[in-house]
Parts: sequence; structure tokens; C-alpha cells
Amino acid sequence: MYLEEHVIRLNKLFEQLKEKRNVVVWGAAENTVRLFQDTNLLKYDIAEIVDIKKAGKFFFGKMLKFPKEIDWAQTEAVVVSSFYHEDEIEQDLRSVYEYHGLVIKLNEIGQTQPFFLCLSRADLHVDQKFQDLLKRNEGLKNRHKNKRIFILCCGPSIHQQDLTVLKNEITMAVSSFYMHKDLKTIQPDYYCNAQWARNEKLTDDLEMEYLKELKKHVGHSHYFFAVQEKELIENSHVFDLEEVNYYYYDYNDPHGIRKPFLYQEVDLCQEIMPVHSVPVLCIQLALYMGFDEIYLLGTEHDSLKTNRYTYFYDKDKCITGRKDVTIDENDQLIWNFDESLADTYRLWEDYKTVKRIADAGNVKIYNATIGGVLDIFPRVDFKRLFS
Repeated sequence: MYLEEHVIRLNKLFEQLKEKRNVVVWGAAENTVRLFQDTNLLKYDIAEIVDIKKAGKFFFGKMLKFPKEIDWAQTEAVVVSSFYHEDEIEQDLRSVYEYHGLVIKLNEIGQTQPFFLCLSRADLHVDQKFQDLLKRNEGLKNRHKNKRIFILCCGPSIHQQDLTVLKNEITMAVSSFYMHKDLKTIQPDYYCNAQWARNEKLTDDLEMEYLKELKKHVGHSHYFFAVQEKELIENSHVFDLEEVNYYYYDYNDPHGIRKPFLYQEVDLCQEIMPVHSVPVLCIQLALYMGFDEIYLLGTEHDSLKTNRYTYFYDKDKCITGRKDVTIDENDQLIWNFDESLADTYRLWEDYKTVKRIADAGNVKIYNATIGGVLDIFPRVDFKRLFS
């Protein structure tokens, strides 16, 4: 839910105050400031504001009071604006102060953070030239409601798993998975490519080579690319318009890099959360398409522990295999420990964000990878899913 939807919801909630007199607001922190600024709360008869820690100070022209200073018998409604302590405050109102009137709590929909921390739709800056392209994604919304999907990543652990059992499952493969020996048996329904991170090795020419190799091996699938790649993809002349959809995120967006917790939902017609690893992108796509069970395979993410970054395939036989500037010729990380630690932290924050969004929609995400350190999602035994 975006900021604008929260404001509409709160204004509707406050309509209960229309005929009330001597309304008390409990809490004088930032949440209350934003309620007064962004909603219609101040149009009602706010008589007193309570704040135990700030009592005696002035706030929006009123002196803040201790609860014991309020005439609760004359109070017709209380708005509880202390986000993390709503239930405790209501309990005190009923038992300690014997208040029997209307209590309005703002967290009744189970949100995990105050409304003002949510992204505004105005924060999702999508270039005009991309808007019509992204609008095509409306056809993907809830396409696979109440179904399950397996996300096939490229960690070395998938060598230990029989992936042929996925022949009749809905699957989404990533990056260079096309090199897997069982590709044609599985025939992924979806193929997801992360935004191309160009450097002195990952050039436009190399991407063009990769795109042609990808299409040659995978053939028919439904492909996802970043909108920034549109011109190059069209110039490759290997994909049909109808088999490609685009997503948009911006690495330069401070909301995405510094505060992934701001993202409350996935809307492929808007900007989505920037990611630090392609599985997080795949999860966002799966959430938008309505899957209620998402299984991850080949997501070890253990480079911080092992100081190595490896895949299931031979890098020397892969077009992009030796093009990662953060890894040396022996698959050792070039980054210092603090850089690797920071990168892992950002990735874990991404995973926690998509888990929170999934939890809000009762979507289950499972890690079916053998080994690895990803501990955000519950582990499942891949074999037992088919027994």
C-alpha cells in the first residue's frame, strides 16, 4: 500500500469523529505530526494531546498532558498515535483510566511501519518513454493465482538435484541457466535477466552475443528484461515482441538502495525495488503474477563465508563466465571483507523486504537449495516435494 492509499484509509477512519467532542490524541511523535499534516485529523474537535514523555511542552499550539490530567469522563473519542504501543495504550485506557468511549487505532490492518514511511506513488519515477511499455505488464497480474513456481538459479548445488522432476511444473530460470544439461527437459516457462551491469568487460557487444546465445538454447519461453535493455534486445532480432516483458528499477534511486523496507508491494507497471541478486527480482515477478508458493533452487549466497563465487557450469565455456570484475581468475572475491559484508547485508535486506511483502499476501517462499547460508526462508527437502 502506498502513502496515498494510507491517507485515504485514515481519513475514512477519522470520519467516526464527525459527531464527537473533546477528542484526545495520544502520542506526540512524528506519526502525529504527519497525521496533522497529511490527513484530515485536525478538522475534528481535538481538545487535548497526551504524551507521557513530553508532557508540559507545546505541540501544535496545545500543551501536552499526562494521561492523569485528562477528564476521561468528558472525552468522547481517543486517537492512538503511538504506532508501536497501540494495544498497551488501549488497555491502559480501559483498565487504568476506566475510559469506555471510542478508541481509534491506526494499525488495524497489520502494517509493519507507520504510514508516513511508505512510498508515495510520486516517488516511483518512471520515465514517460517507458510507461506504455510497462503498462503491458497488466496482463501478467495474478496470472498464476494459487499456483507454485520454482526459481532456478545457477549455484553449484543444483548439480546434486534431479531437476527433471520439474518437467510439468511452472519454472523461472535466470542468467546462464541455459547451460544446464536438463534445460530442454524442463523448458522454463519464464526466463529472467537482471539489469546488465556494464563495465569494461560487460559491454554492449557482449550482451548482444549473450542474447543470441540465450535465445538459441532456450527457444520458446517468456522473457523478462530491464527496460533499459529494450533497444539492444530489439536490435538483436531474436525475440518476438509478445514473448518479452520489461521491468523497471533504478540503481540510483535512494529509496531502493538505502531503504528497501519502504516497498510495500510489487507493481510491474511501476518502478520495483532495485535488487542485488537476480533471485530477488524473480521473487518480485512471481509475487506480481500471483503465485502462492515460491521455491528457490541454487541460491547458496555463501561467498562471504567461502570467499569464492562459483556456479554449476564451467565459466570458461560461458559467454559471461569470466566477466565479473569482482572475482579473480581463481573465483576468489577481489573485494575486501568489509565490502563483501556490506554487499551481503544489502542482499539480506532485499530478501527480508520481499518476504515481508509475501507474508502480507499469505505467500510462502521456501529455500529448496542444498547447503548455502540463505536463512531468510524456511528450508524444504526438494525431493520430498515430489514423493
